[in-house]
Amino acid sequence: MREANQSRERFKTVVLVSAVALLAAAAPLRAQTILGRVVDEVNERPVGGAIVTLIARDGEQRARVLADSAGRFVLTPPEAGEFVLVAQRFGYIDTRSPLLALVTAGQAPLELLMAPEPLGLEGLEVSVEELAAEELTRMGLSPRQLGNRWISRDRIDDIPVKRDVGVIIERAGPSGLRVIRPENQTMGGDDMGLCISLNRATRMGRGSCALNVLDGVPISGPQALNIDPEAVESIAILDPIEAAFQYGTIGGNGAVLFWTRRGR
Repeated sequence: MREANQSRERFKTVVLVSAVALLAAAAPLRAQTILGRVVDEVNERPVGGAIVTLIARDGEQRARVLADSAGRFVLTPPEAGEFVLVAQRFGYIDTRSPLLALVTAGQAPLELLMAPEPLGLEGLEVSVEELAAEELTRMGLSPRQLGNRWISRDRIDDIPVKRDVGVIIERAGPSGLRVIRPENQTMGGDDMGLCISLNRATRMGRGSCALNVLDGVPISGPQALNIDPEAVESIAILDPIEAAFQYGTIGGNGAVLFWTRRGR
C-alpha cells in the first residue's frame, strides 16, 4: 500500500513538471528588439520626433514609440511574429515598412526613409503655425477663440531655457494649469510621464492628466517627455468639453496639442 502511494506521488510530480513545461513552451516569447532610425530620404538627415507604430499582421496596433532628436527609436514587440512599422511626422508623408518577420531574441537594425510633404503651393511657403491654425479651424476652433490657451511660436521662442515641453506650458500657458513630472509623482504608482493637468491636480494619478497630441497623433505621458521643446512651433490647450468633442472619452481631462517644425 505504501509503495502504491509513493508511486502515485511520483506520478503526480511528473505530471506537474510536465504541465509546467508545456505552459512554459506555450507562453509567447519576446521578439527581436528593433533598433531603428528615421531618416529624411531627400537630405538623409534624421527625422526627430517621428511617431513609430508597430502593427501586427491582423491590423492590431501593438506598440508605439517616439523617435528621439537623432531619429532613433527602440521598440520590442510583445512576441515574435510578423509586423509592419508605420512612421508619422508632421511635414512628411506617412511611411510604411515591408512586412517584418521577427524571430525570438536578438536585435534587428532598421532604417525608415520618410519623404517630405509639400507645405503649401509651389513658390508659397506656409508656416507650421498657419497649418496648425487651419487644423484648429477644421475642429471648429481658432487661435483667437482659445485666447491664452493658444501658444504661438513667438511666445515659445521668448523662453530661453526649456527643459521639456512642460516648461513651455508653465511659462506661456494660462494660469490654473499644473505640470506634474515623474519626480513629483507618487512612488510606486503608474508611470504617467509628463502629466499636464487642467484642474490643478496634485499626485492623484493619470486620471487627472490631459491627453497629449503630437502632430495630430495622441501619445502617452512618457512619450511627451521625449518631445524636443526646441522643435515645438505651436501649442493649443483644449478644455475637457472641446477635447471630448474631438477625441471622445480619452479627451475627458482636456488635451494639449503640440505642432513641431519640419526637419527638427
